Amino acid sequence: MIKFFRKIRQNLLSEGKTGKYLKYAIGEILLVVIGILIALQINNWNEINKNKDSEKEYLFRIQSDINQDITELEGHFKTDTLKLDSYTFLGRWLNSDSIKATPEVLLEHLSKANRLNWFEGKNIVFDDMKSSGKTALIVSDTLRNEIQNYYRLFDEVIKQESLYTENIIRYREKIDFLELGPFMEMIMPKRWNANTVQVTANDLFNKLSSLEENKKNILSENFSITKGQIIDGHTIRLKLFEEGIKLTKSIDDYLK
Repeated sequence: MIKFFRKIRQNLLSEGKTGKYLKYAIGEILLVVIGILIALQINNWNEINKNKDSEKEYLFRIQSDINQDITELEGHFKTDTLKLDSYTFLGRWLNSDSIKATPEVLLEHLSKANRLNWFEGKNIVFDDMKSSGKTALIVSDTLRNEIQNYYRLFDEVIKQESLYTENIIRYREKIDFLELGPFMEMIMPKRWNANTVQVTANDLFNKLSSLEENKKNILSENFSITKGQIIDGHTIRLKLFEEGIKLTKSIDDYLK
């Protein structure tokens, strides 16, 4: 093709048709420019399509992470409810002679109350987007802001979870007078039960029943404070849960 155009130019010059040669040269330059512009436009379209595909892929993965967060949070809500019920029962039992419990029931409530559960969540995809500067792939400012707000709340929940766990451990240290180690061993499977002197649910029941009044008050206060911590954690988890539900719907609507 290049040889073809060069031959035309040479023929025009050899025939002395300078005017036609100039017009032809200008036309050829314009043709080259148009070709370059078309190539740039095609390249731009390809880049736009590539970015759209990346945006879609990231949104699908973020949505998957949020759905896993929602499932995890639902599990924590159930555990929180069981723990609050058990702490409430134990507090009432300590403070009222009218609340009756068998050793087995008491042990069951203590086991539920002693569970530690914390939200871990999944933010790998969003962190990858931030660290690689790819959040701009999300074209919609509104959706991008929603996602960023969700993960700001996510980080706040993780921070609160850490404080909650530290506080629970600290509160438990204040009731070391209970010496619950042997009783914790009691609920272990035989393979992992390290007790040399076996204790029973009746032993635990009698130990708690015979506590001095001041120790009962310390234990009861501990239960109340712990319940407050659980409710605080539950509240911010619930907010993240609600934001997650809204965000997954926003992503669905955007992708459609």
